[in-house]
Amino acid sequence: QSCRRCARQVLRRPLLMAATGLFAACISRCLHAVFLGPWPAATSGSSEGSLRGRKTTQLSDVAAAAPLGSSAATFATAQSLALLALTAATATAGVLGKRWSPGKREGVRAGRTSLQASWEPGRFAKTVAFFKGNPWKLLLPGFLQDGDAKVPAPAAARGAASSATQAVIIDWGASDKLPIAEAWGPLDDVVMGGVSSSSLSVRGEGERRRLTFTGRTSRANNGGFCSFRSRLFNPPLNLKDFSGLVFTARCKDGLRYKIQLRDNNEWDSLGWAAAFDLAPGEEVEVRIPFGTLTPNFRSQIQKDAPPFRPDSISSIQLVLSAFEFEKRLNPRFKEGDFQLELGPISAYRE
Repeated sequence: QSCRRCARQVLRRPLLMAATGLFAACISRCLHAVFLGPWPAATSGSSEGSLRGRKTTQLSDVAAAAPLGSSAATFATAQSLALLALTAATATAGVLGKRWSPGKREGVRAGRTSLQASWEPGRFAKTVAFFKGNPWKLLLPGFLQDGDAKVPAPAAARGAASSATQAVIIDWGASDKLPIAEAWGPLDDVVMGGVSSSSLSVRGEGERRRLTFTGRTSRANNGGFCSFRSRLFNPPLNLKDFSGLVFTARCKDGLRYKIQLRDNNEWDSLGWAAAFDLAPGEEVEVRIPFGTLTPNFRSQIQKDAPPFRPDSISSIQLVLSAFEFEKRLNPRFKEGDFQLELGPISAYRE
């Protein structure tokens, strides 16, 4: 979608468009240089420095766009200023965090001094970049942002529509040789100011291939979750002929995890989740019938949600969280180190 077309919907005056666009571009380049390295070089004739090769029209072309609506212009300008203030605040927090003990910073409120965990804005930016494709497009209103980062649907899933009663759909890169870091990434509470952290690795071959999810959870800064999630599958997984998912799992502590599926292409949107418990040190088979999935948005149950669409599964996420649904605490959550091993994920039919 061209900038010219977007400008007609957002901005009323070409001069205001030029000022706002230039402001956002400057902020984007500065933040990119700080957190992600040099800004990609643009090619002549268009400003193609945007990540993932996304084309945008030059500012001079946008300035020639037909004027429309002043309220949206005010909103866009206000949003850019708000994001600038947020960036300054988080950068300051990061600097302050280095002045005290690692992972801690001192906060003063109403004459009282307390220790708080230090948030990592750089890790936040990298997380958003992995899933959104370009973190700085968050400077734009939602309807001006293009799609999130995508990855080819797993090769193992291409035969999932066969007549078999069980079919492997996720084998952690064994079939397509796609590095795990290209398709899956940590999604921790750093996105909401927390300090929990996690990482992924793969070992073994064939049916013994395992994904290992390790990390440390912390309730500091009102956080308390670690997870990993796939980029958007392109095309989505079509599992309409199956009844649910099945996989083996092992964790060193007896913890309760959640699996979250999405049947849409939105980053922060309705999901379908189910919890499962694991015994300490034992590898167990976990079955997740599609009929038991709970529709939720940010862990709040959505009673009026449309039916789950198993023919359009766009992403899969595994979560270890201090909370379940409706702010209920997870009774089997333990703050600190964790390790989860997952075998291949299959779809089954009954």
